[in-house]
Amino acid sequence: MKPKITILLATHNRSHLIGETLDSIRAQTYENWECIIVDDFSSDNTRDIIEEYIKKDRRFLYFMKIHKYNRGLSGTRNQGLDIAKERGANFIQFFDDDDIMHPRKLELKVKPFFDDQSLDLSICCYRKFHEKEAIEYDLEKADDKSCNVRTNNLLKSFFLNHINLNSPGPLWRAAVLKKYRFNEELFYAEEREYYLRIFLNEKLEYKAVDKILFWYRKHPNAITSELYLEKNLKQQSEERFRDYFLEEILKVENPPFFLLKSYAAQGVKLKKAVYLEKIKTLIYKKIGLFDVKYFSLLIYIRMHQTWARKKY
Repeated sequence: MKPKITILLATHNRSHLIGETLDSIRAQTYENWECIIVDDFSSDNTRDIIEEYIKKDRRFLYFMKIHKYNRGLSGTRNQGLDIAKERGANFIQFFDDDDIMHPRKLELKVKPFFDDQSLDLSICCYRKFHEKEAIEYDLEKADDKSCNVRTNNLLKSFFLNHINLNSPGPLWRAAVLKKYRFNEELFYAEEREYYLRIFLNEKLEYKAVDKILFWYRKHPNAITSELYLEKNLKQQSEERFRDYFLEEILKVENPPFFLLKSYAAQGVKLKKAVYLEKIKTLIYKKIGLFDVKYFSLLIYIRMHQTWARKKY
């Protein structure tokens, strides 16, 4: 039995591009899939384009976003996750409405799950592109070895940007994703915050698939570009992301040292006295001063708290 893969596709005003994406999904050699398309109130004829594809292939399902979900990509993806849960999804693949799948993407991404029942996700490589005509579908020729998806520590490598991972990359066992929601207050870095939260709280088994299996389109009109017209929205989202993820770190029984060290450095650089105070309190209450590296971190914090105390 080949399990069904549920593709969650968020879209907004993509009538000029989404056809190429849907064509690449229809061309998959692995045929047991469904594609749940959630439309974030497109004002162009995106819906008309999608309905033409539904006539040709009933594996495409179209949903207009409902108002219980906030404007933006996070809310759109949360609606997709809820629909997938209602439909009993076993595997989930996020995808973007302007990117292109290799015909064997789903086939090669799901294969590791047949070989190892303990896997939670598989991750593939990708390349950036501007024009579809430039895509090289030969798996050997396409790989220039610039994309790395191998690591012994997903959390650390992703946090430090040592691996190339974005939403269309992983194929997830749905049971993992069903426990988490995208933060709908974020309009930037929402995907990064979501994945970091999962990597922080879950002990995951993953498999790297060292093949270029999708192409990430580079162009100025991102799906959330209209939101960025609001002054300071991107900066505010970045600040919220940092604040929210620190709170997640502080909840963990044994927070990874590299995360606390990084946030202490950010606290100094950004003059965020509250970061330093919270990390210092955590060390005193939960960790103690017996570990040399945490003791050194505490000294570092105290050295920089002359100005920090004034701002806290």
